[in-house]
Amino acid sequence: MQSVFRFLIGVIPLLVACAEVPNESITRAAEVTANRVTANQVTANRVAANRVTANRITADQIPSNRMTVSNEAMDLIATGEGRAVFAVFVSCALPAGITLVGSVDGVEFEFPGEIGLARQWIHRPLDREDKGWVSACVMARINVHAVPVQISIRGPHPALQPVDPDEREAWSLQEGAFYGDLFTPLDQPILWIACRGIDQAAGETGELVDRDCAEPDPANPELTQCGFIYAGDCGHFSGEAACEGFSDGAGGFYQRCHAEPIDDEGHHGHDHHHHGARYRDGDDDHIFHQVITTYVLP
Repeated sequence: MQSVFRFLIGVIPLLVACAEVPNESITRAAEVTANRVTANQVTANRVAANRVTANRITADQIPSNRMTVSNEAMDLIATGEGRAVFAVFVSCALPAGITLVGSVDGVEFEFPGEIGLARQWIHRPLDREDKGWVSACVMARINVHAVPVQISIRGPHPALQPVDPDEREAWSLQEGAFYGDLFTPLDQPILWIACRGIDQAAGETGELVDRDCAEPDPANPELTQCGFIYAGDCGHFSGEAACEGFSDGAGGFYQRCHAEPIDDEGHHGHDHHHHGARYRDGDDDHIFHQVITTYVLP
């Protein structure tokens, strides 16, 4: 899986035009809290091979809910794999009711918004916080298996709260947390990190059987089975934790996470040389604030 880090892409403007159309209903993954229950859709190698660094968006403030994909993005949507990746980025970033439309060889493809973690993307380039949320969302929806699994995604973002009690009760198995940066410069590897949740650490039950991106790879324990950096256990349920906090009152999610475990005093417990200083979030050494915690059905 290490080879997936070597793929490069260009900077792509996404939107260039719009037209007034009625609001379209968006197909939901589930009826309860549909904007937070979603499905894994892509594999890590697809994301890496079609890596999107959309940090320069050429779009004005447009009130329409239907927009045309720009010419620069056409190369990405020209293939089935590219469209699958593009769809996940769009559905993570834009809210329901906004749809991007692109035509390939006379066939029109629609890319609907869903969650809305970076809804200002149509007005301005993604800032660092936007990139963190979109990255975490895309990573949470990656799966090593070609099996559709509905996941509940939770975190300290307005688009993810509040968590409906029915969703919290139904999606009760904690898989892990995802964070990092898919928008790194072209001369740097993709930064994707995962830590293992309490139920995933306890063993394979329910739909955790088909979700392995937060589990260490037996052949390379520093990476997960999806090729992500494995940060260890998210919480202190089995020793050192990768995350400094856990909020149980708003659906249950981890906060202030690191690329490797830390002890009770905030020191890094393991010497993971490949994590190092390049994995820093601004002025906060090794701390990631845009973190998405995932849950699956038992």
